[in-house]
Amino acid sequence: MSARYTRPDWVRRLNKFGDAVGSAAHIVPLDPDDMLAIARSSTGLDDVGDELFLECYRRRIASIDRDSGATLLGRLLARAEAIRVLQTNLRLRKAWADDPSILEEPIEQPIFVAGAPRTGTTILLELLALDPNLRAPISWEAHHPIPHGAGDDRDFRMSLAESEQELWADIQPELMTLHELRSDLPCECVHFMALDFAAGYWGMQYATPGYDEWSTGQPELTARTYQGHRRFLQTLQHGERSGEARQWLLKTPGHMSTIEALFAEYPDAVVVHMHRDPMKFVASAASTTYLLRFLRSDAADPLLQGTLAEHGFAFMLNEVRRLRKEGTVPDAQFVDSPYQSLISDPATAVRAIYEKLGRGWPDGHEDVVTGYLRDKPKGKFGKHEYTFEDYGLDPERVRATYADYVSHYHVPEEG
Repeated sequence: MSARYTRPDWVRRLNKFGDAVGSAAHIVPLDPDDMLAIARSSTGLDDVGDELFLECYRRRIASIDRDSGATLLGRLLARAEAIRVLQTNLRLRKAWADDPSILEEPIEQPIFVAGAPRTGTTILLELLALDPNLRAPISWEAHHPIPHGAGDDRDFRMSLAESEQELWADIQPELMTLHELRSDLPCECVHFMALDFAAGYWGMQYATPGYDEWSTGQPELTARTYQGHRRFLQTLQHGERSGEARQWLLKTPGHMSTIEALFAEYPDAVVVHMHRDPMKFVASAASTTYLLRFLRSDAADPLLQGTLAEHGFAFMLNEVRRLRKEGTVPDAQFVDSPYQSLISDPATAVRAIYEKLGRGWPDGHEDVVTGYLRDKPKGKFGKHEYTFEDYGLDPERVRATYADYVSHYHVPEEG
């Protein structure tokens, strides 16, 4: 894999500073109590969450420190992100205490775009977000939702957000072939769900087996994460309505693995479930998850990511199918949409989704969709290169693993 993915020279040299002194931990320590003290002193605030939140935080950071094999740069990112998340939690809780009506904001019939990774969920999110009657979280506000001081410092917060997602492309340029990383684009829920250290963001970036072992015995954590998801949307929504509130538009593949908790928190939600030929998304998803780990650690394991992509996503998709069939989650509130239709005729595919959602199609919206795609052609940042062999995947075995999924949803084979 090192032949396919290499780090820019500046990243490689920076990481060598850790080797030069015997450990990157000597330069970038990950002490949870020290980082919490910094967040509190830098904001002048104290209430960051209850004891379970603090236990999740301490255990997650300790596991990153001990288990992830993070490079110097990986540790720097973890430290910076954790302190920023703690500061944001402090500011949010202060805002809620000062104005309890924030947490009374109604979040009605949110639309979730979901599916396995690499099935078109990102571009569909962006296309749906072109509708002025829909509201998607934007990357900069997912990272910095609350002013850092008195007054509106929106431009300042937007500039700060560039230092996170957009930096990822500087560290690992191949990521831009997967997703355009910009602080002004609609973003996945995973970025603001990171405010809870129990959420999947942290495990996506770092191997944290010590934390994972503990969290399996804490079934309430997932429900708490979705409660935090709602509070975040309420905070963004508060005070910005003119007339009728816009409908929330949300997305992350991880919602499929916690679909029961999603509907428990949002019983009136609608899920647009994207479907694609697994022969096209399994190895690509393995590459994506590997790259996220490789960006931060020398211990990233491509074979592990291959196994998780093949069997983990198959289990997730089959479980959602079972829950829908049994009525555990409301089958009528799913809209199934094939990736091939979206790619072959985007405006028609999006309009079909509108019809299934019972939404009116805005006048001239076909031109809006086609114009957006004209300025963002597929492959704009190069081709995503990967092979099945890179991740220990056998094509025939993958085909067999996903046979039931393909059959049930009539997923067309891609050439």
